[in-house]
Amino acid sequence: MNVNPISPQTRLTYSQQGVILLLGTVLLGLVLARYGLGRVARAPSPPVKLYWVEISGAVSRPGVYSFSHPPELHYLWARAGGPGSPPVFTSPLMSGSRIMVAADGALRQDRMSGAKLLVLGLALDLNQARASDLEAIPGIGPVLAERIIQYRDTHGPFMQIEELSKIKGIGAKNLATIREHLILNIAKEEN
Repeated sequence: MNVNPISPQTRLTYSQQGVILLLGTVLLGLVLARYGLGRVARAPSPPVKLYWVEISGAVSRPGVYSFSHPPELHYLWARAGGPGSPPVFTSPLMSGSRIMVAADGALRQDRMSGAKLLVLGLALDLNQARASDLEAIPGIGPVLAERIIQYRDTHGPFMQIEELSKIKGIGAKNLATIREHLILNIAKEEN
């Protein structure tokens, strides 16, 4: 067998070998990046629960604020630019709360509008929602919202969301659609 030895003229210099190695590495990196190979799989981080509170009225920055924990009034007051120190307020600020500040500094707590609650991913309390709140739910118009309110006024608070199926215009399909936007807070009577 006749083998031709490599002549000194055909050998690559160290710098040429380095350039070829570098180009090969870059090409391999591009292929891996293109096809997502070599990525380290990370466990998804748990979603952060946000607490949303609205403040309006006699504050310099009214609006909806988010917190990583249920806020105390003084935190909301500071972010919204409330005048002076916050008034004494013992009610908890639950997610979806609305604080209205009167010109004399008096506070009133309510719920945000149904549309704001839904945009923020919060459910409406079926036993507290107004007709205008219910209308914000896809599948509920003004007529159906009024029927729900009339049913609640006549029969008392809802004990189960399934009770909505007793209302004309709410069938199984509509109930399945609107159920995800509703919660029930049932007040228990104390003796």
